[in-house]
Amino acid sequence: MAKIKRVNIRGLRGVRKELSLDFGGKSALLYGDNGSGKSTIADVMEWFIHDKVDFLVGEEIGRKGYEALRNIFISDEDESYISLMFSDNSIDNKKSLSLKKKSLITENSNASADFTDYIEQSTKENLILRYRDLVAFVMSGKTDKLKTLSQIIGYSKVTATRDILRKVFNRLDKEIKTKNFENQISNQQSQIVEQFSENITNDSQFIDKVNGIIKPFNLDVSMSELKDINVVLKKIKTPDNKDDIDQETYLLLVVEKLVDLPVNFDELDDQYNSYKSKFESIASDVDKLKKLTIEKLLVTGKALISGDGYNENTCPLCLQEKDRIELIKDVDNRIIELEGIKKEQKELENLHGELKFQIHEVTQLVRAISDNKLIDKADNLRLKKYISALKKRIDKIQLQLNIKITDDVRLIEISTLSANRKSIEIIKSKVQAQVKLKQESRAKDTKADAYGKIKIAGHAYSQIKKLEKERDAYEVQRDTMEVVVAGFLEKQKESLQSFLDAFSSNINEIYQFLNPDEKIENICLVPVVKGDELAGITIEFDFFQDKKVSPPHKYLSESHVNCLGIAFFLSASDAFNSKNKFLILDDVISSFDESHRKRFSDLLIERYSDYQIILLTHERGWFDIVKNLVKGKSWIVKEIKFSEDKGTYLDETPKALLDKILGKIAAKNEDGLANDSRQYLEMILKRISSELEVKVAFLFNDNNEDRMSFELLTALKSTLKKRKCTELLNDPVLERLLKSTFIANKGSHDGGFNPSFSDIKAFWVDVQQFEGLFVCGNCGTSVNKKYHDTVGSKISCKKGEISYSWS
Repeated sequence: MAKIKRVNIRGLRGVRKELSLDFGGKSALLYGDNGSGKSTIADVMEWFIHDKVDFLVGEEIGRKGYEALRNIFISDEDESYISLMFSDNSIDNKKSLSLKKKSLITENSNASADFTDYIEQSTKENLILRYRDLVAFVMSGKTDKLKTLSQIIGYSKVTATRDILRKVFNRLDKEIKTKNFENQISNQQSQIVEQFSENITNDSQFIDKVNGIIKPFNLDVSMSELKDINVVLKKIKTPDNKDDIDQETYLLLVVEKLVDLPVNFDELDDQYNSYKSKFESIASDVDKLKKLTIEKLLVTGKALISGDGYNENTCPLCLQEKDRIELIKDVDNRIIELEGIKKEQKELENLHGELKFQIHEVTQLVRAISDNKLIDKADNLRLKKYISALKKRIDKIQLQLNIKITDDVRLIEISTLSANRKSIEIIKSKVQAQVKLKQESRAKDTKADAYGKIKIAGHAYSQIKKLEKERDAYEVQRDTMEVVVAGFLEKQKESLQSFLDAFSSNINEIYQFLNPDEKIENICLVPVVKGDELAGITIEFDFFQDKKVSPPHKYLSESHVNCLGIAFFLSASDAFNSKNKFLILDDVISSFDESHRKRFSDLLIERYSDYQIILLTHERGWFDIVKNLVKGKSWIVKEIKFSEDKGTYLDETPKALLDKILGKIAAKNEDGLANDSRQYLEMILKRISSELEVKVAFLFNDNNEDRMSFELLTALKSTLKKRKCTELLNDPVLERLLKSTFIANKGSHDGGFNPSFSDIKAFWVDVQQFEGLFVCGNCGTSVNKKYHDTVGSKISCKKGEISYSWS
């Protein structure tokens, strides 16, 4: 599994120049003040893997947030990239973001199948956790919990498959109903009875009946197969009253469609009522529609107040005082509410689509009647008028679909649109009466009567066979799908329950580690089932004497809810991360109380030592706690800073700063040299003071990190006097530095005195001479109290090559 060896970032987010982090696969603790750009690391890592930064995505920034990724202060020609080296070098990659033809284009240096597979798998893993996302799962609704968990474990594909299967079953069941197979078959059977005076149930009966009808005509032909019917009809010859038979055939078609219309109009009415009800539910709540208009504002506001750069306890929009954490909660709740409104709109869209489809189905039935040219015959004028009225009703329903929620127009009641079922029956009866008259008329001509009977009965019999075949196919599909759905749901429940049991156990174990000896126990994820349907997931737990309570935020404090969020993230990482062995945690303890901060540090160090943990924080107190806890554990500890010139950068190491100073002196470049020299002196003074246990006045928190060189030199001199270290006390360089630190200070800040290059160089010589008093040129170690010879009252470097009196 991959760990990060090295990351280089340039021209992205807060980084203007290059930010290089040499992790070597080790865990890292990175501190940075708010606004220093430390979260850039999390942001660009998310972009590297997901090709977007989720909280930056929006209409104003763009579909993937590219415009907010590229540093705005660099030129169009400057390069923006993140370069990552992994423990597995086959997936090393440099991902760049370049401006080409006024568009931002991304490119990957690695196009191998290994890298493509790595990215595809990594997008499904839990790798990055920010404070803003910490309680998203815990606070979400039951359905959203199921959706979130499904996505993490790949279960969303299972859920999607279940939904498709269920949808197919429902569609088949509905189609069987609207296709009205039994009534259609019954109608066709009645046509056969009308023509043959008996019912026909198989091919042999039909063939025997036709042969009996044509026998008196001595046609020298007989039916042996159903396909022979056209040969028989040709032998009988087309009768003179063909138009009457065509009219009779058309009227029988009308009867077929009129048989289907009632059930299809019933379905149309039901769907229209469902659509109308949902439409009016949304349209009646004007506030809901207004709330949707501020969705972008809320999402943007959440990104702002959750970010590193915002730590005010006021609303940035109305400027009223409000606790930042509470404000984030309120905004989250409003966004969740909007998700509910958007869900309602999606349901309306689905109902709109279903109603549109049913309108099409009814329209096709009506068109089968109206598009036939025989409808224009004088005998069919009444029928034409009625069909025209039906079409107008359907058109009115179609017009209702064009009305928008924002139009402030009510949809028409279905009673004013629906077709009158009684009228359909009346028209059908009249058409059937016309058919009866046609049959009686042709009975006077035996050949014409035989031709009509065989043709109409033949059509009816073939329709019955077609309908039965189609019905059987539909029913087999529906029944098979019902079995599949039932089996799928049962298997889904079993596998999910098995997973949830194991997953819950890990969440509970982590939570108990963070909250020992508290009466919050047996945390478990529980499936919510409605009927035979898996509808969601909830979190239950025992709260003191109350058993199996939920939801968590009803009973638990913010800090405890955050612990649940941490437990969920880490459990998900344990269970599902298969490609990566690193986790990036960005300011996740911002609202933790002190006891939880300490326990969380212990959790990471004790239980996740096999992971590469990259901790980003702006909390100085927690940084100091973790820094002490990871001593001797090969963690990398760095501070991230920001300047207008560099943007986001790492605080320089003494070695890097020394090389820079020597380079400037060699080039006689005094730009920033005084400031660099001052910083270097402060670095070595802090190290010397720590190793000799120099006592300085107590200062709160961050002020200890900002000790000035004069203060440290004075404290060091005091310690040397106390320890009677005359060799160092009498060395003139100590006094020279005490009197000349103003050179570096003045050169670092605006003021009336501007030291020359020679002044700064002379000061630098003193700094080097001072460092040489404490650092051994052979073994490279410093004079340190841990090498104290109490017998000889000496203090020395590791090998004892330089030593001083120390009483």
